[in-house]
Amino acid sequence: MMSPEQKQPFQEASNQAMKQFKVDLQKYQALLTPAQLQQQVMEKRQKMAKRKAIRKKRELTVLGKPKRPRSPFNIFMSEHFQEARGATIQAKMKSLLDDWRNLFSHQKQVFIQLAEDDKIRYKNEIKSWEDHMVDIGREDLIREQTQPRKKKPSAAKKETKKTTAKSVKKATPARKSKASSKTKRSISTKTVKKGSSKKVSCD
Repeated sequence: MMSPEQKQPFQEASNQAMKQFKVDLQKYQALLTPAQLQQQVMEKRQKMAKRKAIRKKRELTVLGKPKRPRSPFNIFMSEHFQEARGATIQAKMKSLLDDWRNLFSHQKQVFIQLAEDDKIRYKNEIKSWEDHMVDIGREDLIREQTQPRKKKPSAAKKETKKTTAKSVKKATPARKSKASSKTKRSISTKTVKKGSSKKVSCD
């Protein structure tokens, strides 16, 4: 609601503070070693990547992406977390891990079966969700293994290529042998002619 004239002092103060910040930043960076500067660059990249991952996760949540299937231990932990031993979360998780390792195989089988059912649930839900993403033009959110790929040559074509290559390899030595036999024959005929001509001259 303020007029430009009323905003002017605050704008000038902001510009002055920005100039001072740039001067202070240059002085601070001049005191740092190259290794420290490189470390700051790496930390900045990690922060940017983390923010990007958080934004993507929020976007997927808004779009209703199904939750991943849980492991047998995760199901066991969620069901027994309240009565787990320990005052902190880490202590409770450690006690639950020890209890899980001490369970018999038939006791674990219940949670293994629940995990298998959860895999089927996830498989069905993610397929319908990805089909919906294709319909709304968000193919970039689809998993790589489910994206359409280029058709590979069939097994029959591969076998025909292999057989043709083998036949070519087999044919080449035969041709060489034929050629060598022809050269041998030509050499023998030449020697015969030479020998016959010598005999005639002697007579």
